[in-house]
Amino acid sequence: MAMAVGVGAVSDPLQPVFGVGDPVFSPAHGLGEVVAIERREVDGGVRDFYVIMIMVQGTGMRMVVPVQGAWTVGLRRPIDRKTAALVLAVFKEPQSAVEGIPWVRQLRHYQQLLHSGSAEEVARVMRDLLRLRSRKELSFGQRRLLDSARRMLVKEVALAFGDTEARVERRFEKALCTST
Repeated sequence: MAMAVGVGAVSDPLQPVFGVGDPVFSPAHGLGEVVAIERREVDGGVRDFYVIMIMVQGTGMRMVVPVQGAWTVGLRRPIDRKTAALVLAVFKEPQSAVEGIPWVRQLRHYQQLLHSGSAEEVARVMRDLLRLRSRKELSFGQRRLLDSARRMLVKEVALAFGDTEARVERRFEKALCTST
C-alpha cells in the first residue's frame, strides 16, 4: 500500500496528496511518478519531500519537491479519461490560440500556456504549431515548443486512455485533419 504524506496537521483540501507509486504531472517537466517520500532536515526543521522520477525517455531525471510546495509548483494528478477526451476535442477547434500578433508575443503566450499545467492549454499550443508546420517549416524556437508540448501531452493522454503514445499521436493528427 502506498504511503501518502499530507501537508501537516491541518491539510488543505486543494493541496495534492501523493503516495509512493502515484503518477504525477509537473508543468515544467511532464509526467512522472512518486518513487519515494523523504523526510529531510532543512533550516533547523524537518520537512517531507516527494522524490519524483520524470518519465522522459532515457533521461532518468529525478525531481525533489517539498510536500508543502507541491501546489505552488503546479504538481497535480494526471488527467482522467474524460479530460483526455476534452484535450482531443481541442485539436478539432478551428480557431487558433493566438492570431495576428508578432511571433515574439506568440512565443511568450505559448510558453505561458505550456507552463500553465493545463492539458487543454498545452493541446492548443501543439495544435497551432502542428497546423503551422503543415504550411511552412518551423523555426528552431517553434520546433522546441512543439517538442515540449508533445512530450508533456502525449504521455499524459496515453496514460488516461490506456493507449500507446504512437496511437495517441495518430488520434491527434486525425482530429487535426477533421478541423481544417
